[in-house]
Amino acid sequence: MEEGVDSPPTSKKRPRRPDDHQNGSGLGGGGGEKDFLPYFKPNYKRLYSENSINTEFKVFIENKNGQDKIGNKSPVYLNHIFSNIKGVVAIRRINANKIVVIFKQHNTANNFLNNNSFLESHDLKAYIPAAQIEKTGIIRFVPATISNKELFSKLTSTFEIIAVRRFMKKVGHELIATQTVSITFLSNFLPESVQYDLFSYRVFDYVPPLQQCYKCFKFNHHAKICNGKQRCSICSQEHFYKECPKPNEICCVNCSGPHLAISKLCPIKMKKIVDKKNKITYASVANSKLNIDFPPLPVCSIPVNKNDNTITVNNTVSKNINNSLSKNVNKSIISKPVSQASNIKSQIIENSEVLMALVHTLVQIGNKTDDTPITTTFIKDILIKNLPS
Repeated sequence: MEEGVDSPPTSKKRPRRPDDHQNGSGLGGGGGEKDFLPYFKPNYKRLYSENSINTEFKVFIENKNGQDKIGNKSPVYLNHIFSNIKGVVAIRRINANKIVVIFKQHNTANNFLNNNSFLESHDLKAYIPAAQIEKTGIIRFVPATISNKELFSKLTSTFEIIAVRRFMKKVGHELIATQTVSITFLSNFLPESVQYDLFSYRVFDYVPPLQQCYKCFKFNHHAKICNGKQRCSICSQEHFYKECPKPNEICCVNCSGPHLAISKLCPIKMKKIVDKKNKITYASVANSKLNIDFPPLPVCSIPVNKNDNTITVNNTVSKNINNSLSKNVNKSIISKPVSQASNIKSQIIENSEVLMALVHTLVQIGNKTDDTPITTTFIKDILIKNLPS
C-alpha cells in the first residue's frame, strides 16, 4: 500500500465501557487513568423532570430476550396489556423490535418506567432515549490535571449536570487527555456557561462524529443494522478489505476517488461532516433565540402586583390594554404566512396570543420567589410554555 494513504479499519475494537448512568455506578475519581474515565451522577436513571418542556412524554419498549419481537405483536394484544397502565394516550410501532408508549404527563411516564412488576411479567424493558431529556455540550481549555470527578463535583450550572467526559487523543500507543471536556445536562437546551468556582466556562455545541458503516461504508448507520452488501474499503468491490486482491488499486466506494472509503479526503464525507455541523449550529441558534426578533412592548410603566397575577398600568394605556388583548383579531392576519422579514413585527404586534404570552412571562418573572437565576435560557423556557401550541 502507498505511503501517506489512510490504513483500512482494523477488526480490533476498544472494549466498550458499561453504561454506568443506567446501572447506578459512578466511574472516575481514582488515580492515574481512572481520572479520565467518564464520570456519571451516582444512581442516575433517566426520568422526565417536572419542568420538562416536552408536549409528549415518550417511553420506548423492547423485549428483553430479543427473540420475541414486540413491534410485530397485534394491536389487539398491545391494547390489552397496556389498557391498565394509567396515562397512556397512544402506542406506536417503531420497528419490529421496538414500540413507543406515549403519555401526556411526566409523572405517569415516570411511574410506568418504575413499574417493575408489569415489565418483568411481560419480559419487557422500558427506557427514555437520551435525546428526549439530555443535552451535551463541551467546554474548552480545562487543565488536564483536573479529574472528571472533581469537575463533576465543582461545576455548577442552571441545569443539572449528569455526566462529565474528557476527550482523549492517541499519541503513539498511549491515550493522552486533552483540554476539551463534554458535559451532559438534564435539559433540552444548553446553558450559556458553567461555573468552576469563580471561573466561567462558555458552553459550546457538541457535534458527534459522523457515523460510517464499516460494511457498506455509507453514512448515518452502523454495520450491525446494515442491509447493504459487504464492500471493500480499499478497492470498493464486494469483499472484505483483508481479502482484497488489488490493494494498490485504491477506489472510494462513495465518490470513486483515489483514496480509502474511510478517508477524510473523500469530498462526500467532508460535505456530510460540514452539513452536520451547520445543522446542529442552526438548531441551537433556533432553540436559544426562538428564531424570532420580538419587538419591545410599548413604553409604559408596568408594575407587577405580587399578591396576584394582575398587571397595573398608568391611566394612559390601561383603558386599551385589556381590550386589545381580548378582542377578536382578524384571523387572516394571524394565519397569514410571513413572506417578508419586514412583516414579522407588525404581525406579532397584531397577534393577541403572542402579546399575552409575553405579558404572562413578565408577570411570572416578577412573581418569582425562588433563587433560580434569571438567565436568557430561563426566560426563554417560560415564554415557550406560555406561547399557544
